Amino acid sequence: MIERLDWDSGFFGMGVGRLHAEALTPEVASRSYEWCRENRVTCLYFLGPEAAEVPPGFHMVDERVTLAWAAHPVAAPSPVVRPFVAADLPALEDIARQSHRDSRFHSDPLFDRARCDELYATWIRRSCQGLADSVLVATCAGLPAGYVACQNEAIGLIAVAGTAQGSGLGRQLVTAAQHYYQSRGAPSVTVVTQGRNRAARALYERCGFRVAGAQYWYHFHA
Repeated sequence: MIERLDWDSGFFGMGVGRLHAEALTPEVASRSYEWCRENRVTCLYFLGPEAAEVPPGFHMVDERVTLAWAAHPVAAPSPVVRPFVAADLPALEDIARQSHRDSRFHSDPLFDRARCDELYATWIRRSCQGLADSVLVATCAGLPAGYVACQNEAIGLIAVAGTAQGSGLGRQLVTAAQHYYQSRGAPSVTVVTQGRNRAARALYERCGFRVAGAQYWYHFHA
């Protein structure tokens, strides 16, 4: 199945679609080429297993690594981590604009860099406005310095401001999210990161997460 993604198309100012298939085969690729031409789609996303041979026009842009944690009691969150309040939003948007440059969008030159940054500012704003079940904010000297979004039984966006890197806030945010889920009876929690983001993967593993699987994002440029 192939679908046009209206929100992505409007946000990036070009036709964007999503291919759903078990594998990226030459036959699937051939049908995708025709569909993109007929539907004026410039970029087509595909998430699946690693392709044995990447068809022309498709590019592997990201390894999507999923890690899982079997919930168990953890320490109470540090007092520097608290629930989001409305006054935090401008600072969180600024952090988001600078913190997600390992994304598949940033690795694809088809996408405007500024729009890629704004995508994550929009994402954290929508998370704070109800897309996420909870957003927890880390503070430094009383000011917002990081965030973690919790939605269903998965950690969503998580980031620490560049000026607070190396201060341990990342681990405190992950621990706070684990405590949030465990206190609500979640049996397990997942988190997704980029294969290239070794620092994030190492952080999650230090917090007890283990790799549960990997898939690959491919983009087709029509």
